[in-house]
Amino acid sequence: MKMSNKYKRKLQKRETKLWQDIVLLLPVLFGLCIVPMIVLTHDYTIDFTQFEWFNKTPSTGQIDSFGYSKSVALTIVGIATVFFFCYYYWKQINKYHMTSTAFFANIDKKIAILLGIHLIMVIISSVTSKYSELAYNGGGYTQWQTMWVLLAYGILFFYTYAWVTSARKINILIYGLIIHTALMSFIGFMQSIDQNPLLWDWVQKIITKYSTLTGISFKAGYSSVVMTFPNPNYTGTYIALTLPIVVMFIFLKVSDKKWISVSCKLIGVLIAAGFIKSLIGSGSTAAGMTLAFVSVVVIVLLIINYFDPQNKIWWISLAGILILGIVSIFAILQTNYAKTAIEKLKNGSVDTRNLISIVNETPTRLKVNFRNGESFDLDITIPEESNATFTITDSSGKNIPLTYDSGLELYTPNDPRFNMLTLESKRYAIDTGIHDAFTLCDTPNQISFTFVYDNNEWKYYTPYGKLIKLKEVEHFGFKNSENIANRRGYIWSRTIPLMKTYWFKGIGPNAFIIAFPNADFVGSKRVGGSTLLVDKPHNTFLQTYIQTGGISAISYAALCIIYMLQSLCLLWRKKLTNNLSKIAFGLFTASLSYTIVGLTNDAIVGVQSSYWILLGLGFAVNRMLKIQKSETV
Repeated sequence: MKMSNKYKRKLQKRETKLWQDIVLLLPVLFGLCIVPMIVLTHDYTIDFTQFEWFNKTPSTGQIDSFGYSKSVALTIVGIATVFFFCYYYWKQINKYHMTSTAFFANIDKKIAILLGIHLIMVIISSVTSKYSELAYNGGGYTQWQTMWVLLAYGILFFYTYAWVTSARKINILIYGLIIHTALMSFIGFMQSIDQNPLLWDWVQKIITKYSTLTGISFKAGYSSVVMTFPNPNYTGTYIALTLPIVVMFIFLKVSDKKWISVSCKLIGVLIAAGFIKSLIGSGSTAAGMTLAFVSVVVIVLLIINYFDPQNKIWWISLAGILILGIVSIFAILQTNYAKTAIEKLKNGSVDTRNLISIVNETPTRLKVNFRNGESFDLDITIPEESNATFTITDSSGKNIPLTYDSGLELYTPNDPRFNMLTLESKRYAIDTGIHDAFTLCDTPNQISFTFVYDNNEWKYYTPYGKLIKLKEVEHFGFKNSENIANRRGYIWSRTIPLMKTYWFKGIGPNAFIIAFPNADFVGSKRVGGSTLLVDKPHNTFLQTYIQTGGISAISYAALCIIYMLQSLCLLWRKKLTNNLSKIAFGLFTASLSYTIVGLTNDAIVGVQSSYWILLGLGFAVNRMLKIQKSETV
């Protein structure tokens, strides 16, 4: 929708003072530059004792240093933003005598509608959720994207989109972001050289001020390059989002004064170098591959935009770029970071575990399914004053003999289809007394499953001390590759079937851990070697879909897609001749990068909030590009 000349003159008339613009953008600046840096320890308790996949007692003494405090701050910012919006809207209507129609002429209806649908579904999902404690207060396994936080995302997006109407306001946010990224780059760089600022004594005192702890530490075996996020993967996600904007900043015309311009470019280069060092230190494969792909996209777009077949210099430059690109790819592939990334992909591409599932068919019969497509029924009987005995029948009804090793006290099926398994009869002492038991083991992979005879039926003995009956778990895709991308194949294969259940309103914010079939103990253990609870889907779209519903997720995805298509249309075959077009290009590549890395990583407070704000800024910049284009036609 075109903006009237009268409205544009009113915008120009009132946007005259720098401090007024800064005050107007304070909520956005706080959400974009301060919230991601907040680190304060919060003590809490995890209580999922009502579920068979959790301990018998609540897990007390849990701590979170990176999510809860950000969520509280963002909730406050969201509330403040509503008041800011109402005040400035009232000011427009009364002081400047502008009608509501004229004000909202600045807003694209389809963007407002999609945002409204998304936020309404967030509210419906939260209000109707059976797990209101998680929806309103967060918790679980460091999940703090409450209804209030999700609403704050949308509010900050809309506020940014509505009120960023001049180049100066854009500059305020970009310069604020650059200052913020400089601090984050410093933290990440220091962590990558084992000089973590979060471990400095005075910083530890601040972090643990509101906790019973006196200090925090980092998990052994994990990279400590987390910046201010709970996991090194989120460091990669954050860098994937912000590095394109930092690179764009290097090419901006910041000042007519040469020394200021050169200084800013040098600062941008240093921030980018710190980010690259941090990315390598974090070991985030997804972010590294994403940035490599986006770099190729950027080069292709720039070549298209600046293509001039009549210019010899252009052809020489193109040849130089291609040679440099080939050399760079070869050099990158020799680095430990690239070799590790490739090895991760190789390790997960082929499944070698033999078992697929074990299901309780009757009180005394288990159905055992194999990766090779075979299956057998296992009947277990307990003769008087004797250990359990086993009978195996294959899918055709043929009885499979068992070979007994008296030395190891193990039974092995005398059949090449099943002889990778062993059965061992045992007796187990548990809370309710001494019970008959047996262990079924995938011997080559050293993965075992223990069953206990309780109340006249065989039950699986979970690592959490509970006895349950195993059921068939629905799954989709990733056959023989469930280990891919660090178990993501397994997680996605179990999450995709949930989409038909949660297409409307989802299960509620932070409740993915409940929706996921965590009682799939066989599937979990066979993939990871040990039982691991899945509390997130490692995919932003699936995370949104399952928690706040398919309608919410589709609306969110539509906003992202519309923005990128809009940006492509505005930037296609256009030379980046001014700061506005360069900023638009930087925001577009940042959004593209975040969307791609979001295919293998979740949204968390601090990174997702920054994305929503930058998405709103991207729409605002595109709107200004459209105005600029219409004025030059």
